[in-house]
Amino acid sequence: MKIDSQLFKKAQKIVSEAIDPSPLIHNEWLSNSYGCDIYLKLENMLPIGSFKMRGATFKISQLTAAEKKQGVLAVSAGNHAQGVAWAAKRFGIKATIIMPLGSPLTKIRNTENLGAEVILHGNSIEECFQHAQEMMKKKKMIFVHPYHDPLVIAGQGTVAYELLKQIPKMDFVFSAIGGGGLVSGIGHVLKSEKSKAKVIAGQASGCSPMVDTLNSGKIVNAEKGDTFADGIKVRKVSEDMWKLLDGVLESSHKVDDEKMAWAILQLMEKARVIAEGAGALPLALFDQLWQKNPKKFMNKKIVLVICGGNIDVNLLERIIDRGLIESGRKVTISIPIQDKPGTLHQLTGIIKNVGANVLQVVHDRDSSGTGITGAKVVFTLETKGEEHLKTLLKEMKKDFPLCQVVN
Repeated sequence: MKIDSQLFKKAQKIVSEAIDPSPLIHNEWLSNSYGCDIYLKLENMLPIGSFKMRGATFKISQLTAAEKKQGVLAVSAGNHAQGVAWAAKRFGIKATIIMPLGSPLTKIRNTENLGAEVILHGNSIEECFQHAQEMMKKKKMIFVHPYHDPLVIAGQGTVAYELLKQIPKMDFVFSAIGGGGLVSGIGHVLKSEKSKAKVIAGQASGCSPMVDTLNSGKIVNAEKGDTFADGIKVRKVSEDMWKLLDGVLESSHKVDDEKMAWAILQLMEKARVIAEGAGALPLALFDQLWQKNPKKFMNKKIVLVICGGNIDVNLLERIIDRGLIESGRKVTISIPIQDKPGTLHQLTGIIKNVGANVLQVVHDRDSSGTGITGAKVVFTLETKGEEHLKTLLKEMKKDFPLCQVVN
Protein backbone atom coordinates (compact mmCIF):
# COMPACT_ATOMS: atom_id res chain seq x y z
CA MET A 1 0.00 0.00 0.00
CA LYS A 2 1.44 3.34 -1.11
CA ILE A 3 0.05 6.66 0.05
CA ASP A 4 0.69 9.84 -1.89
CA SER A 5 1.95 12.76 0.19
CA GLN A 6 -0.79 14.94 -1.28
CA LEU A 7 -3.36 12.75 0.46
CA PHE A 8 -1.82 13.62 3.83
CA LYS A 9 -1.96 17.33 3.00
CA LYS A 10 -5.59 17.01 1.97
CA ALA A 11 -6.34 15.21 5.24
CA GLN A 12 -4.66 18.00 7.19
CA LYS A 13 -6.88 20.62 5.55
CA ILE A 14 -10.12 18.73 6.22
CA VAL A 15 -9.30 17.44 9.71
CA SER A 16 -8.03 20.85 10.89
CA GLU A 17 -11.41 22.35 9.94
CA ALA A 18 -13.23 19.76 12.06
CA ILE A 19 -10.89 19.20 15.02
CA ASP A 20 -8.86 21.70 17.04
CA PRO A 21 -5.17 20.78 17.48
CA SER A 22 -4.49 18.72 20.58
CA PRO A 23 -2.24 20.41 23.17
CA LEU A 24 1.51 19.91 23.31
CA ILE A 25 2.66 20.42 26.91
CA HIS A 26 6.23 20.64 28.16
CA ASN A 27 6.46 18.67 31.41
CA GLU A 28 9.03 20.20 33.73
CA TRP A 29 9.09 17.35 36.25
CA LEU A 30 9.78 14.63 33.68
CA SER A 31 12.27 16.86 31.84
CA ASN A 32 14.28 17.48 35.00
CA SER A 33 14.17 13.79 35.93
CA TYR A 34 15.61 12.61 32.60
CA GLY A 35 17.88 15.51 31.64
CA CYS A 36 16.04 16.32 28.43
CA ASP A 37 12.99 18.25 27.26
CA ILE A 38 9.89 16.06 27.40
CA TYR A 39 6.68 17.13 25.70
CA LEU A 40 3.32 15.40 25.95
CA LYS A 41 1.13 15.42 22.83
CA LEU A 42 -2.25 15.12 24.50
CA GLU A 43 -4.47 13.26 22.06
CA ASN A 44 -6.46 12.16 25.12
CA MET A 45 -7.77 15.74 25.26
CA LEU A 46 -9.65 15.43 21.95
CA PRO A 47 -13.48 15.24 22.19
CA ILE A 48 -13.56 11.42 22.24
CA GLY A 49 -10.37 11.06 24.31
CA SER A 50 -8.35 9.55 21.45
CA PHE A 51 -6.63 10.27 18.12
CA LYS A 52 -8.98 7.85 16.35
CA MET A 53 -11.44 10.59 15.35
CA ARG A 54 -8.83 12.00 12.95
CA GLY A 55 -8.72 9.03 10.59
CA ALA A 56 -12.47 8.42 10.84
CA THR A 57 -13.24 12.05 10.05
CA PHE A 58 -11.11 12.11 6.90
CA LYS A 59 -12.36 8.72 5.71
CA ILE A 60 -16.04 9.63 6.10
CA SER A 61 -15.52 13.10 4.61
CA GLN A 62 -14.45 11.46 1.35
CA LEU A 63 -17.56 9.31 0.92
CA THR A 64 -19.89 10.10 -1.96
CA ALA A 65 -23.50 11.11 -1.31
CA ALA A 66 -24.61 7.61 -2.31
CA GLU A 67 -22.11 5.98 0.05
CA LYS A 68 -23.19 8.21 2.93
CA LYS A 69 -26.76 6.99 2.48
CA GLN A 70 -25.55 3.41 2.97
CA GLY A 71 -24.11 4.26 6.39
CA VAL A 72 -20.81 3.10 7.85
CA LEU A 73 -19.77 -0.06 9.70
CA ALA A 74 -16.75 -0.42 11.96
CA VAL A 75 -15.10 -2.91 14.29
CA SER A 76 -13.45 -1.69 17.47
CA ALA A 77 -12.64 -2.38 21.11
CA GLY A 78 -13.52 1.21 21.93
CA ASN A 79 -11.56 4.19 20.63
CA HIS A 80 -12.08 3.63 16.91
CA ALA A 81 -15.75 3.01 17.71
CA GLN A 82 -16.07 6.44 19.27
CA GLY A 83 -14.07 8.06 16.47
CA VAL A 84 -16.34 6.63 13.78
CA ALA A 85 -19.46 7.46 15.78
CA TRP A 86 -18.28 11.06 16.26
CA ALA A 87 -17.43 11.54 12.58
CA ALA A 88 -20.65 9.88 11.40
CA LYS A 89 -22.67 12.18 13.63
CA ARG A 90 -20.82 15.20 12.23
CA PHE A 91 -21.68 14.21 8.67
CA GLY A 92 -25.21 13.13 9.53
CA ILE A 93 -24.96 9.47 8.58
CA LYS A 94 -25.79 6.20 10.34
CA ALA A 95 -23.00 4.30 12.10
CA THR A 96 -23.01 0.68 13.24
CA ILE A 97 -20.17 -0.52 15.44
CA ILE A 98 -19.32 -4.14 16.30
CA MET A 99 -17.50 -4.48 19.62
CA PRO A 100 -16.28 -7.63 21.42
CA LEU A 101 -18.26 -8.99 24.34
CA GLY A 102 -16.64 -7.71 27.50
CA SER A 103 -15.62 -4.36 26.00
CA PRO A 104 -15.31 -1.65 28.68
CA LEU A 105 -18.79 -0.41 29.57
CA THR A 106 -17.68 3.22 29.42
CA LYS A 107 -16.57 2.82 25.79
CA ILE A 108 -19.84 1.10 24.84
CA ARG A 109 -21.93 3.83 26.45
CA ASN A 110 -19.84 6.63 24.98
CA THR A 111 -20.22 5.15 21.50
CA GLU A 112 -23.98 4.83 21.90
CA ASN A 113 -24.23 8.36 23.27
CA LEU A 114 -22.64 9.60 20.04
CA GLY A 115 -25.57 8.11 18.14
CA ALA A 116 -24.09 4.85 16.86
CA GLU A 117 -25.72 1.43 17.08
CA VAL A 118 -23.47 -0.95 19.02
CA ILE A 119 -23.51 -4.70 18.35
CA LEU A 120 -21.66 -6.84 20.88
CA HIS A 121 -20.28 -10.00 19.28
CA GLY A 122 -17.50 -12.51 19.92
CA ASN A 123 -14.60 -12.47 22.32
CA SER A 124 -11.99 -10.86 20.08
CA ILE A 125 -11.53 -8.26 17.37
CA GLU A 126 -10.92 -11.07 14.90
CA GLU A 127 -14.38 -12.52 15.58
CA CYS A 128 -15.86 -9.04 15.18
CA PHE A 129 -14.23 -8.69 11.76
CA GLN A 130 -15.74 -11.98 10.66
CA HIS A 131 -19.17 -10.84 11.82
CA ALA A 132 -18.74 -7.56 9.93
CA GLN A 133 -18.08 -9.45 6.69
CA GLU A 134 -21.24 -11.49 7.19
CA MET A 135 -23.28 -8.34 7.88
CA MET A 136 -22.04 -6.60 4.73
CA LYS A 137 -23.15 -9.56 2.61
CA LYS A 138 -26.70 -8.93 3.80
CA LYS A 139 -26.65 -5.13 3.83
CA LYS A 140 -24.40 -2.83 1.83
CA MET A 141 -22.46 -0.49 4.15
CA ILE A 142 -19.13 1.33 3.94
CA PHE A 143 -16.57 -0.33 6.15
CA VAL A 144 -14.25 2.00 8.06
CA HIS A 145 -11.17 -0.02 8.93
CA PRO A 146 -9.32 1.04 12.10
CA TYR A 147 -5.94 1.22 10.35
CA HIS A 148 -5.68 -0.63 7.01
CA ASP A 149 -6.96 2.22 4.85
CA PRO A 150 -4.97 5.04 3.16
CA LEU A 151 -7.61 7.60 4.12
CA VAL A 152 -7.58 6.56 7.77
CA ILE A 153 -3.77 6.57 7.89
CA ALA A 154 -3.68 10.02 6.28
CA GLY A 155 -6.11 11.28 8.89
CA GLN A 156 -3.97 9.93 11.73
CA GLY A 157 -0.94 11.59 10.18
CA THR A 158 -2.41 15.01 10.97
CA VAL A 159 -0.90 14.57 14.46
CA ALA A 160 2.51 15.10 12.84
CA TYR A 161 1.47 18.27 11.02
CA GLU A 162 0.42 19.73 14.35
CA LEU A 163 3.71 18.70 15.93
CA LEU A 164 5.71 20.34 13.14
CA LYS A 165 4.03 23.65 13.98
CA GLN A 166 4.18 23.19 17.76
CA ILE A 167 7.78 21.94 18.03
CA PRO A 168 9.63 22.06 14.67
CA LYS A 169 12.99 20.89 16.05
CA MET A 170 11.94 17.77 17.95
CA ASP A 171 14.48 14.94 18.08
CA PHE A 172 12.41 11.86 19.00
CA VAL A 173 8.73 10.92 18.81
CA PHE A 174 7.55 7.98 20.92
CA SER A 175 4.23 6.30 20.18
CA ALA A 176 2.33 3.05 20.69
CA ILE A 177 1.65 0.53 17.92
CA GLY A 178 -1.60 -1.40 17.54
CA GLY A 179 -2.43 -2.02 13.91
CA GLY A 180 0.05 0.67 12.88
CA GLY A 181 -2.16 3.46 11.51
CA LEU A 182 -1.06 6.22 13.88
CA VAL A 183 2.67 5.52 13.77
CA SER A 184 2.79 5.02 10.00
CA GLY A 185 0.85 8.25 9.51
CA ILE A 186 3.12 10.24 11.83
CA GLY A 187 6.25 8.70 10.35
CA HIS A 188 5.21 9.33 6.74
CA VAL A 189 4.43 13.01 7.36
CA LEU A 190 7.69 13.63 9.26
CA LYS A 191 9.66 11.93 6.51
CA SER A 192 7.90 13.77 3.67
CA GLU A 193 8.37 17.11 5.45
CA LYS A 194 12.11 16.41 5.86
CA SER A 195 11.95 16.38 9.66
CA LYS A 196 15.00 14.98 11.44
CA ALA A 197 12.84 13.55 14.24
CA LYS A 198 13.23 9.81 14.78
CA VAL A 199 10.14 7.75 15.49
CA ILE A 200 10.36 5.00 18.12
CA ALA A 201 7.34 2.82 18.85
CA GLY A 202 6.29 0.06 21.21
CA GLN A 203 3.70 -2.62 21.73
CA ALA A 204 2.52 -4.53 24.78
CA SER A 205 4.70 -7.57 25.42
CA GLY A 206 1.59 -9.70 25.95
CA CYS A 207 0.45 -8.95 22.39
CA SER A 208 3.37 -7.80 20.25
CA PRO A 209 2.99 -9.25 16.74
CA MET A 210 3.95 -6.07 14.88
CA VAL A 211 7.09 -5.51 16.96
CA ASP A 212 8.03 -9.18 16.55
CA THR A 213 7.47 -8.87 12.80
CA LEU A 214 9.49 -5.66 12.47
CA ASN A 215 12.39 -7.11 14.45
CA SER A 216 12.42 -10.55 12.81
CA GLY A 217 11.76 -9.51 9.21
CA LYS A 218 8.86 -11.94 8.80
CA ILE A 219 5.20 -11.90 9.78
CA VAL A 220 4.64 -13.19 13.31
CA ASN A 221 1.01 -13.22 14.46
CA ALA A 222 0.04 -13.53 18.12
CA GLU A 223 -1.94 -16.53 19.32
CA LYS A 224 -3.52 -14.51 22.10
CA GLY A 225 -3.73 -10.96 23.37
CA ASP A 226 -2.66 -10.81 27.00
CA THR A 227 -2.60 -7.14 27.99
CA PHE A 228 -4.87 -4.61 29.68
CA ALA A 229 -3.99 -2.14 26.88
CA ASP A 230 -7.05 -3.04 24.82
CA GLY A 231 -6.47 -0.17 22.36
CA ILE A 232 -3.38 -1.89 20.91
CA LYS A 233 -4.41 -5.52 21.36
CA VAL A 234 -4.15 -6.41 17.66
CA ARG A 235 -3.13 -10.04 17.16
CA LYS A 236 -2.69 -10.20 13.38
CA VAL A 237 -0.17 -8.29 11.30
CA SER A 238 -1.09 -6.65 8.02
CA GLU A 239 1.77 -7.01 5.54
CA ASP A 240 0.98 -3.56 4.12
CA MET A 241 1.17 -1.95 7.54
CA TRP A 242 4.40 -3.79 8.32
CA LYS A 243 6.03 -2.37 5.18
CA LEU A 244 4.77 1.14 5.91
CA LEU A 245 6.13 1.02 9.46
CA ASP A 246 9.42 -0.54 8.44
CA GLY A 247 10.10 2.49 6.27
CA VAL A 248 9.56 5.14 8.95
CA LEU A 249 10.57 3.67 12.33
CA GLU A 250 14.01 3.94 13.89
CA SER A 251 13.20 1.03 16.22
CA SER A 252 10.36 -0.85 17.88
CA HIS A 253 10.20 -2.50 21.31
CA LYS A 254 8.05 -4.48 23.72
CA VAL A 255 6.75 -3.00 26.97
CA ASP A 256 5.18 -5.11 29.71
CA ASP A 257 1.92 -4.30 31.48
CA GLU A 258 3.63 -3.55 34.79
CA LYS A 259 5.74 -0.86 33.13
CA MET A 260 2.65 0.65 31.49
CA ALA A 261 0.87 0.65 34.86
CA TRP A 262 3.87 2.49 36.30
CA ALA A 263 3.66 5.04 33.47
CA ILE A 264 -0.08 5.60 34.02
CA LEU A 265 0.67 6.41 37.65
CA GLN A 266 3.57 8.71 36.71
CA LEU A 267 1.40 10.66 34.28
CA MET A 268 -1.35 11.00 36.86
CA GLU A 269 0.99 12.24 39.58
CA LYS A 270 3.54 14.24 37.61
CA ALA A 271 1.46 15.63 34.73
CA ARG A 272 -2.15 15.39 35.99
CA VAL A 273 -2.87 13.41 32.82
CA ILE A 274 -5.22 10.43 32.61
CA ALA A 275 -3.92 7.95 30.04
CA GLU A 276 -5.03 4.46 29.07
CA GLY A 277 -2.46 1.71 28.63
CA ALA A 278 -1.61 2.57 25.02
CA GLY A 279 -1.46 6.26 25.90
CA ALA A 280 1.01 5.67 28.72
CA LEU A 281 3.17 3.23 26.75
CA PRO A 282 5.39 5.96 25.20
CA LEU A 283 6.54 7.10 28.65
CA ALA A 284 7.10 3.50 29.73
CA LEU A 285 9.10 2.82 26.57
CA PHE A 286 11.12 6.02 26.85
CA ASP A 287 12.06 5.19 30.45
CA GLN A 288 12.98 1.65 29.39
CA LEU A 289 15.38 2.91 26.70
CA TRP A 290 16.68 5.78 28.84
CA GLN A 291 17.69 3.34 31.58
CA LYS A 292 19.86 1.50 29.03
CA ASN A 293 21.40 4.54 27.33
CA PRO A 294 20.65 7.95 28.89
CA LYS A 295 23.31 9.67 26.77
CA LYS A 296 21.27 9.06 23.63
CA PHE A 297 18.52 11.33 24.91
CA MET A 298 20.52 13.87 26.91
CA ASN A 299 19.37 17.45 26.17
CA LYS A 300 17.13 16.22 23.33
CA LYS A 301 13.55 17.23 22.64
CA ILE A 302 11.33 14.19 23.22
CA VAL A 303 7.65 14.00 22.23
CA LEU A 304 5.47 11.36 23.89
CA VAL A 305 2.21 10.84 22.01
CA ILE A 306 -0.45 10.22 24.67
CA CYS A 307 -2.76 8.62 22.13
CA GLY A 308 -5.77 8.00 24.38
CA GLY A 309 -7.25 8.42 27.83
CA ASN A 310 -10.30 6.15 27.74
CA ILE A 311 -9.29 3.96 30.64
CA ASP A 312 -11.77 1.57 32.23
CA VAL A 313 -12.40 3.00 35.70
CA ASN A 314 -13.12 -0.51 36.99
CA LEU A 315 -9.51 -1.42 36.20
CA LEU A 316 -7.97 1.82 37.38
CA GLU A 317 -7.52 0.79 41.02
CA ARG A 318 -5.73 -2.41 40.03
CA ILE A 319 -3.58 -0.57 37.49
CA ILE A 320 -2.57 2.03 40.06
CA ASP A 321 -1.79 -0.77 42.51
CA ARG A 322 0.51 -2.44 39.95
CA GLY A 323 2.12 0.93 39.27
CA LEU A 324 2.86 1.41 42.97
CA ILE A 325 4.41 -2.06 43.14
CA GLU A 326 6.49 -1.48 39.99
CA SER A 327 7.89 1.76 41.43
CA GLY A 328 8.71 0.15 44.80
CA ARG A 329 6.15 2.25 46.64
CA LYS A 330 4.01 -0.70 47.67
CA VAL A 331 5.57 -3.95 48.76
CA THR A 332 4.63 -7.19 50.48
CA ILE A 333 7.35 -8.67 52.70
CA SER A 334 7.30 -12.13 54.27
CA ILE A 335 9.33 -12.63 57.46
CA PRO A 336 9.77 -15.96 59.29
CA ILE A 337 10.08 -15.33 63.03
CA GLN A 338 10.24 -17.11 66.38
CA ASP A 339 6.77 -16.80 67.90
CA LYS A 340 7.65 -15.13 71.19
CA PRO A 341 6.56 -11.94 72.94
CA GLY A 342 8.05 -8.72 71.59
CA THR A 343 9.03 -9.99 68.12
CA LEU A 344 6.17 -8.27 66.29
CA HIS A 345 6.90 -5.09 68.26
CA GLN A 346 10.54 -5.31 67.16
CA LEU A 347 9.48 -5.59 63.51
CA THR A 348 7.07 -2.67 63.62
CA GLY A 349 9.76 -0.65 65.37
CA ILE A 350 12.11 -1.15 62.39
CA ILE A 351 9.33 -0.14 60.00
CA LYS A 352 8.58 2.96 62.09
CA ASN A 353 12.23 4.02 62.35
CA VAL A 354 12.75 3.73 58.60
CA GLY A 355 9.58 5.74 57.95
CA ALA A 356 7.49 3.16 56.05
CA ASN A 357 3.75 2.80 56.54
CA VAL A 358 1.91 -0.44 57.37
CA LEU A 359 -1.10 -1.09 55.11
CA GLN A 360 -1.78 -4.65 56.24
CA VAL A 361 -0.23 -7.30 58.47
CA VAL A 362 -0.90 -11.04 58.73
CA HIS A 363 0.51 -13.10 61.63
CA ASP A 364 0.40 -16.72 60.46
CA ARG A 365 1.25 -19.63 62.77
CA ASP A 366 -0.18 -22.38 60.55
CA SER A 367 1.92 -22.22 57.35
CA SER A 368 4.03 -25.24 56.55
CA GLY A 369 7.68 -24.80 57.41
CA THR A 370 7.13 -22.49 60.38
CA GLY A 371 7.64 -25.20 63.00
CA ILE A 372 5.93 -25.53 66.37
CA THR A 373 7.51 -22.40 67.83
CA GLY A 374 7.66 -20.38 64.64
CA ALA A 375 5.37 -18.11 62.66
CA LYS A 376 5.36 -16.07 59.48
CA VAL A 377 4.53 -12.38 59.41
CA VAL A 378 3.48 -10.83 56.11
CA PHE A 379 3.50 -7.04 55.91
CA THR A 380 2.05 -4.98 53.08
CA LEU A 381 3.87 -1.67 53.30
CA GLU A 382 3.88 1.75 51.67
CA THR A 383 7.33 3.22 50.97
CA LYS A 384 8.70 6.30 49.22
CA GLY A 385 10.24 4.36 46.33
CA GLU A 386 12.99 1.94 45.41
CA GLU A 387 15.79 3.55 47.44
CA HIS A 388 13.58 3.75 50.52
CA LEU A 389 12.63 0.09 50.04
CA LYS A 390 16.30 -0.92 49.83
CA THR A 391 16.98 0.89 53.10
CA LEU A 392 14.03 -0.84 54.76
CA LEU A 393 15.16 -4.31 53.64
CA LYS A 394 18.73 -3.61 54.73
CA GLU A 395 17.56 -2.69 58.25
CA MET A 396 15.18 -5.66 58.49
CA LYS A 397 17.80 -8.17 57.42
CA LYS A 398 20.09 -7.17 60.26
CA ASP A 399 17.75 -8.95 62.70
CA PHE A 400 15.63 -11.00 60.30
CA PRO A 401 17.96 -12.21 57.51
CA LEU A 402 15.32 -14.47 55.89
CA CYS A 403 12.84 -11.70 55.15
CA GLN A 404 11.98 -11.39 51.46
CA VAL A 405 9.77 -9.45 49.04
CA VAL A 406 6.95 -11.67 47.81
CA ASN A 407 4.83 -9.46 45.48
